[in-house]
Amino acid sequence: ILRPTTELNSSTRNFYMGFTPWPYAATLNAIDDVYDKIQTHGDLLAHHLDGGIPWQELHSNSPYHDNVEGDINSKLIQTQSNQVIYLAISPLNSARDGLVAHWGADTSEALIAPWDSAEFNDTAVINAYTKFSLDLIARFEPKYFNYGIEINELMINSPSKFDAYVGFIEAVSKNIRQEYPDLKLMVSLALKTPNSEEMLLTKSGYARIKEYVDIVGISTYAYAFYNHNDRGNPSNLPTDWLSQINIIAPDTPMAITETGWIAEDMNLSSFSLHVESNVHYQKEYVEKLFEASVQLEAAFVIWFSVVDFDTLWSETLGEDDISKIWRDTGFYDQNLNKREALISWDKWFGKKYKEN
Repeated sequence: ILRPTTELNSSTRNFYMGFTPWPYAATLNAIDDVYDKIQTHGDLLAHHLDGGIPWQELHSNSPYHDNVEGDINSKLIQTQSNQVIYLAISPLNSARDGLVAHWGADTSEALIAPWDSAEFNDTAVINAYTKFSLDLIARFEPKYFNYGIEINELMINSPSKFDAYVGFIEAVSKNIRQEYPDLKLMVSLALKTPNSEEMLLTKSGYARIKEYVDIVGISTYAYAFYNHNDRGNPSNLPTDWLSQINIIAPDTPMAITETGWIAEDMNLSSFSLHVESNVHYQKEYVEKLFEASVQLEAAFVIWFSVVDFDTLWSETLGEDDISKIWRDTGFYDQNLNKREALISWDKWFGKKYKEN
């Protein structure tokens, strides 16, 4: 059901607005600055802890590694009491085709026995994931908890493993709801070209898990993962670029868990992908995003990166093509200059939040 576009002129908004605290450099000053900017321009804070799970520690009731505790506590310290919290974790590895890595001294340690051969619906996996979920929920007190980031990638990449995932999510959701019956449980789906084979697989896969989802999250970066022509220009977006979620997940409330738009041209040599964009196109996308979010009654909208992370990309991430996809999506450029899109964002943020 679409809401009338006349509500675009309302003095209120029915969705929270926020960001992920992705830093633009691997320094404390950059991290602090990003959190400051997030608190200035949003009322929702997105915490992602998706690089791994302390599988063995959870299984043996041992303390987490100091690095795990340090990461969790650093996020808690930066969280202000007046912020709405969206918390997201993932059972999927970085390739989105199997069980996520171990989180110990590093966030992506290789799995060892028995975890290296474990299935999603193994009792040990379900119990460990449940314990981690309940621990983080108790600490962060989120309003929204995503316990399956971009889960449709598993449907697409490894359908046989998704069969086991269905049993996993059924058991984990039951365990969480026993302890937190009012918490909004989520999974997110990575949207791609409407009516593509990937989205048809997503629709059939989601139908198998919909009863374990209170709100379906949307991850959308159409300039990179859709296949229409001249995709850097948001005027060329398919008419159902976002509303396709009503076909994929009918009767499920939705939220934008990740989105963004590049404000500069993007060249990815390893993918033979060249996308032309600019600050004006980024601003246009923000305006289209909010129009669609109003019509689809989104619970919240999360923009991925508040500042371009050129420094992090060149000094820490090895100038890889994958992270370059999101490098230039900031509302501030690499020199911390504001972009036009921030004006459009702040116009909406200036509206008073009013719950549906």
